[in-house]
Amino acid sequence: MLKIKVYDCEHENDLEKELNNLILDLDKNNQEVIDIKFSTSHFADENQEQIFCFSALVMYDDKLIKEYKPKRYEIVEKVDDR
Repeated sequence: MLKIKVYDCEHENDLEKELNNLILDLDKNNQEVIDIKFSTSHFADENQEQIFCFSALVMYDDKLIKEYKPKRYEIVEKVDDR
């Protein structure tokens, strides 16, 4: 079943850590990330200080993969350059 998770952070490094942790957890459970949508925005608060917003929507399949199949980003075979 397709599921989503939304993250919203004030700093890009925080968002990066959150996403990497989710990807590790999904990988440990043999679940697969389908897609990640990223967005950033900024605005000024009442004191005219800039506030940044880094967000991501992660789509993932929560079904456990019973048989091994390579992930889309995984190198399956390296071809010799000769």
